This record gives sequence, C-alpha cells and structure tokens, in this order.
Amino acid sequence: ILSKKADAMGISVEPEIIEFLAKNISRNVRRMEGALTRVAGYVGLTRKKADLETVQRLLRDILREENLSRITIETIQKKVVDYYHLRMADMLSRRRPANIAFPRQVAMYLSRILTEHSLQEIGGAFGGRDHGTVIHACKTVENMMDQDTSIKHSVEFLNEQLSQSME
Repeated sequence: ILSKKADAMGISVEPEIIEFLAKNISRNVRRMEGALTRVAGYVGLTRKKADLETVQRLLRDILREENLSRITIETIQKKVVDYYHLRMADMLSRRRPANIAFPRQVAMYLSRILTEHSLQEIGGAFGGRDHGTVIHACKTVENMMDQDTSIKHSVEFLNEQLSQSME
C-alpha cells in the first residue's frame, strides 16, 4: 500500500523505509499515509533522499505515540511491582496498607496517562475497582508529586522507563 502511495505521490522511497513505516506505524492506514506524506514533504523541500535515520527523526512524535499505545496495564503493573518490591497479587488485592496502596495508585495513575484505557477498564485490571477509585488514585498521586519531590522523581522515572522500553 505504501509503495503504491509513494509512487502516486511521485517520490522514490527506499524499500527499507517502507518496511520501517509498515512495521512501526500499525494503528491505521491513514496514519501510515500521514507519515509518508511527511517524508514526501521532506524529500520535496530538501531535494534529498530520506535515509532511515532522517525518517526516524522526522516521525519521532508519531513513533512515540505508536510506542505508547503498545504499553499495557499489565506492563505498568509489572514495572511498578518490581520498582516497589511487591508481588503482583498486591496490585490486585483489597489490602490497603500504605506500602501496597500507594504503589497501586501509582500504577493506576501511569495506566491513565500512558494508555488509552477507560477508567472502568483500568479499575477492572486492579482487582475490579470502579472508576471512582481510579480518579481518586490519580488525584492522590498528583497531590503527592506536588508535595514530595522524591515521589515525583519516582513516578517520572517509572514513566520514563515504561516509555523507553516500548521504543
């Protein structure tokens, strides 16, 4: 599809770049076409052939979104469990001591900002909690991040680790 589209646009795109686009931008055809249009714009303006490194730079924002959409709630839970030295069962349990509840809230917060899941879906992944619990968790984590820089750094570190692991 992309090769035909490139031909229709009158640009020459290396097969490795077509393969890269097809492999890394998989959500929908319109998004792939948008990426190809951006590459075509670069080629048209600079009169240079786009190499793989250039394409990666041009499409950095699209590729980041694609990678973030691949992060799952389970991946977030595992990363938080490892970071806080808990068991996965603690993420799903009804237990509420602070050493379990706060990491669970962090995982809910990260699930909210890094995935496109609904509040209900996020709550369901944490032992059947409802959307109100997820909202409360997000507000709690945001407040704690405002008050305590070590918590802010921890949450930012986890966010970064999750984002990078998908690139």
